Amino acid sequence: MKNTFVDSILPFQIDDKNLRGRFARIDKLASDTLKNHRFPDKVCKLLFEALLLTALIGEMIKIRWRLSLQIRGNESIKLLATDYYAPKSEGKPANLRAYADYEKEAKHLNLDTGLFAITIDQGKNTEPYQGITPIIEGSLIKSAENYFFQSEQIKTFFDLNITKKHSAKNGRNWIASGFMLQALPDEHDKKYIDDDTWNILKERIIEETKYSMSTEFNQYRFLDDIFQNNTLTVFKETKLKFGCSCKRKTLINTLSKYPKEQLEEMCDKQKNISANCQFCGRKFQFSLKQILDCHEV
Repeated sequence: MKNTFVDSILPFQIDDKNLRGRFARIDKLASDTLKNHRFPDKVCKLLFEALLLTALIGEMIKIRWRLSLQIRGNESIKLLATDYYAPKSEGKPANLRAYADYEKEAKHLNLDTGLFAITIDQGKNTEPYQGITPIIEGSLIKSAENYFFQSEQIKTFFDLNITKKHSAKNGRNWIASGFMLQALPDEHDKKYIDDDTWNILKERIIEETKYSMSTEFNQYRFLDDIFQNNTLTVFKETKLKFGCSCKRKTLINTLSKYPKEQLEEMCDKQKNISANCQFCGRKFQFSLKQILDCHEV
């Protein structure tokens, strides 16, 4: 039976252990993210790790608008940037986008040191929150776990699996899954999970998620195999899709803030200014007159 759990994220909680978690699986979203880019495999893998972390954290926090993840490296991989836009209404998909910047001539692509930053923006009339932690041992997973330990003192575990399908058709070459588990802190509660049980669960998750790429994968049986005799509550899944927020109006308003002299330096011989969206590759072109007219409004 063909698996229908693709480009989706499934929330759940373990009632008798004060545990909550998310499981995500992406397929078409991966190919749509790369559609207008030619990233090396190492960059693709890291970008999908960042994309999965963004989706898992964004859904866990119940973002009302946007959660952004930026990894700024000090090595040959300079930037990994992702955005998670919350569903606009019940039953609608969450939109994600991702972009990478790296040294094109580098012989070895490394991300050993740098900063891991999460920005939470809940929309109008709210102040965005940003949390920053160093990249831990070149690992995005360890960096994300450290972020939650520092900011909320919540025991958090991530497991990510990313595979390239060399025989795939229609350019859908990558498939990935991500698991997030959190133990809510309450040492005086009988539901509080001890370190030994926590480590056993982590090992079971790592073992079981090896099979999450299968076409016959069943997400409910998968969770039952991990948590076994615990009381498991599974909530409605959220669909995930590629979506970019770039808009012609927003870009021309941004350009209109530049001085006329600087805009003239950006122009080509036809007095036009071109710009590309780094995320989706969409190309925009404006005449100098259009921008100056907007400047005067």
